[in-house]
Order: sequence, then C-alpha cells, then structure tokens
Amino acid sequence: MLKVMLVDDEVLVRLGVKSLIDWEKHGFQYIGDAPDGNEAWNMIERNPPDILLTDIVMPNMNGLELIEKVKNAFPYVRIIVLSSHNEYSYLRQAMKMGVDDYILKTSLKPQELLELLLETANKIAKSNKEIQERITRGEETGDDQRAKFAEWIWQLIDNRQTDAALFPEAFSGNNYLMLMQIHRNETVLSAENQGIRKTLHNLIELELKKWTNGYVVPYKEFEILLLVSFESEKDHGLPRLSDIGKDLIIAAKRFLNISATIGISHPFSQPEEIGKAYLEAKSALQLYFFDGKENVYAYPIDSVNRQTGQLFTKEDEQKVIAAVERIDEDGIKQVTHAIFDKISNCKGPLDKNIEVCLQLLHCFQTGFKPFVGEELISDLEAEGPLYKQILCFEELSEARQWFDRLIETFCARARAAISESYREDIHRLILNMKSDFAANWSLKTAAAMVNMNESYLSYLFKKETKTSFTEYLTKLRLEKATELLINTNLPIYLIAEQVGYDNVNYFGRVFKKVKGVSPHHFRERFQKK
Repeated sequence: MLKVMLVDDEVLVRLGVKSLIDWEKHGFQYIGDAPDGNEAWNMIERNPPDILLTDIVMPNMNGLELIEKVKNAFPYVRIIVLSSHNEYSYLRQAMKMGVDDYILKTSLKPQELLELLLETANKIAKSNKEIQERITRGEETGDDQRAKFAEWIWQLIDNRQTDAALFPEAFSGNNYLMLMQIHRNETVLSAENQGIRKTLHNLIELELKKWTNGYVVPYKEFEILLLVSFESEKDHGLPRLSDIGKDLIIAAKRFLNISATIGISHPFSQPEEIGKAYLEAKSALQLYFFDGKENVYAYPIDSVNRQTGQLFTKEDEQKVIAAVERIDEDGIKQVTHAIFDKISNCKGPLDKNIEVCLQLLHCFQTGFKPFVGEELISDLEAEGPLYKQILCFEELSEARQWFDRLIETFCARARAAISESYREDIHRLILNMKSDFAANWSLKTAAAMVNMNESYLSYLFKKETKTSFTEYLTKLRLEKATELLINTNLPIYLIAEQVGYDNVNYFGRVFKKVKGVSPHHFRERFQKK
C-alpha cells in the first residue's frame, strides 16, 4: 500500500478527496489530511507519505514552503499540487522545485485523480526497481580498498597503533561521525545473513551520496559507522545532519524493512579524534531508550536536568519486598513505576538501566519464590530466560509494560497458591496481618475481622498455618525488626515502635527469646561481619 496524505485549507476539498476514491482497492492507504502546512509537516515527520497532495495558498505555512521542507528532508516523497486557475505563478515555482504533477481543484474528477495517482505509483515502482538494481550492483563492486579503510577506522576507534594520516582524503575540517544502530529484533542482520548486511551497507552508501561526501563502515554486529565530511562550515549543521539521518532511517525501513536509530557526534577535524567521536555518537544514540527508536539524536546531550544518585536503592528494595509479602499488586507497581521514573529523569547509559531492571527482576524472583516456587517461575520463560528478555529491552516503555505483566502474573499465581493452602477467610486475615503487622492486633480483633469466635479462630489458624496466631504475628514483626536492625541506624526503641511494640523492654525480651541474643547484640554482631 502506498501512503497518501492530503493538505488543503478547505474542509470540503479534504472531505471530497477522501471520499472520491476507494483507496485500498487501488493499492493506496489514505493516512490523513491537514488544513495547513504546519500541521501537515508535524504529521509528515511522524509518518512520511509516499504521495503528498497539497494546496499552495494556505495559512501558517503555505504549500511552497511545505514542498521545500519535504523535498529537503524526504526527497523520495512524490508531490502532486492541487491548484486553482489564478495560481499559475505559484504553480510554476512548485514545478521548478520538483513536484511531479498538478491537478485543478475546480475541475477535479475522481477518475482523473485516480489516473494521476496510479501514474505516480508507477513512477515510484520504477524508481524503486532502479534503486534495488543500483544496490545490487553496489554489492558486486566492493574492493580491497574499502576493507582496508574499514580496518583503519576500527583501529582508530579501538586506539590501536596505526598511521592516522593513512587516508587523508577522508577528512576535512568539518567531520561528523554518525552511528547507526540496527535494532536487535531485526534478525535479518544476524551473522548468518551476510547478504542483507551487504545490501543495507550499499543502500546507506547510495543514500548518503545524495547529500554529501562520506564513508560507510560496518562495525559491530548491529552498528554501522558513517564518516561524514563537509567542505565548508556553511554546508553543515545539526538540522542538515538530522535530515540526512532521517533519510537514511526511512530508506532502511522502506527498502529493507529494517528499523534503525542514529546518533551524531560533535564535529571534529583530526583522525585521532574519531574514538572520542564514536563515544559521543554512542552516548547520543542511547537516548532512543527513553525517547523512541527510528529517530536521530545529536551530541552534546543536555545534561542540566539529569538526576544523580542510585536508581535502585536499598529503600526501594525493602518497599518491593514488603509489597510482595502482602501480595499488594498496586503497591508493587507503584514502587516499580517510581524506579522507572527515576531512570527516565536520569537518562543514563543503557547498560546501567538494564542493570537496574535485572536487580528488580532478582528482587521479584526472591520475594515471590516462597509463594510460587521455582517451577512456576520457570514456566514464564517460554520466550527465553527472563534475564535474557531484559537484555533485549530497547525502550523504557517496553520495560515498563514487561514488568507490569510480570507483576500481574506473579501476583495472580501467588494468590492462587495461598488460596490452595489456606481457607479463604484465613488467607484474607494473613494478608491483612502482613500489610499492617504493627497495628494493635489481638485474637479478638482478628476474630471480628473474619466473623468467627476467638476460640474457633485460634483452633482454625493453627490448623491452617501450623503455628498459633500470636507466634505468627511475632514472626512477622521480628522479621521486620531484623531488617531494620541490619539496614538502618534507627534507635532500638524506634524500631520497636515501628514493628508494633510500645514497650522497648518487652520487645527486647521477645527478640532475645526468638533470636537468642538481644537486639543490641544482634546489630553489633551483624556490623562486625
């Protein structure tokens, strides 16, 4: 399906054109319309059409301005002008700018417009065929010099000893390194599929030549380097580099259905600086994890708003574990979302973000294991081990959604496991005790909660849990007290209060009876380790 977009400030024209043609029947997809050039440009940047139908005289941004922007940024887009009788001078300008054809709005007939669209579609097909042939010919014309140049660039990036002046023609006073990342889900670029890799390489070379002098160098399995040089400062700049990058990304998607993102380095002049330029481009490129793939990102990166500090703190871990113990799905998600918000605000290196995701996974697996066991955890790995799924994350939104699904699955299975182990009323009571163990619990308040008498609850609780109500509550409180003694410097009297004991001396006696040492000596013993 060739994508068609319409731009016209007359609402009746937009409605009429949209309804004139059975688009899909004839191989077209009508992707939308806009009342002026500004709105159209925003739509085109997000989803470029194959064919653009545009009026000339419009508010905000007129058709000529829109045509110029589209031709500069998306040169493959075919443009048909919708003209009025009194717009001949504008139409002549548009034809000089390279539009494909025009049609008069006043005499617009469905069959005439369809024939014009089909004619344009044939031009696109012919052009695509020629490009494919040129790409294929490019594969057959590779030589040793290209391989030597690639090896030289690799040596410079890796700081291996080499002659920095070996290829002087490759550098001018205004050089940029563009790093193209081919996203990992594009398995066509696996090591076994060298044909596609060569085709992509030739396609990028072909597209780059339309814009400027440059060299295309394969690097790592999913990376391609583009060394771009400009002869004068007025010919370059980030807007132009961004247009080049967008064109390359669109070409890869259009001809090979390959998804890519590009990072651009700071300008440099000497071959010895290419290693630094690679790191800059890599740093800029990794912004796709936060702001989306198939975009162009440039260095230097604005770091003013970056947050510093640990992304997954001990406090975060304790909150996760506490929420898991209560099987509090909303609570677990709340803590997890807060961690991802910190990642988003920090915009740090990709490997650090993946490391946080792995830590979070380990925390979940440890917390849910008592409920669901190893086997129930392992059967979530139909798409591969969970840690490997995390290593393949390419966007923060993907990580958020993946963890939400994981939390929902773990919680559902934990609730099912508990309901199989305990009666529903005892299960509900246990969750309440875990959620608020510091409350003023007694057998009487617990019995009222589950609507049964105290003696029967005492009997039933011990039958279901193999321990008494009081022993179970004490265990919950002392587990939390132990955690606070190890991980905080809170005074012992405050710890006693936080876990539900008003009398610190009584807390000390209970703790020593169960743990064998006083809270003070327990903390000292741990700190000496």
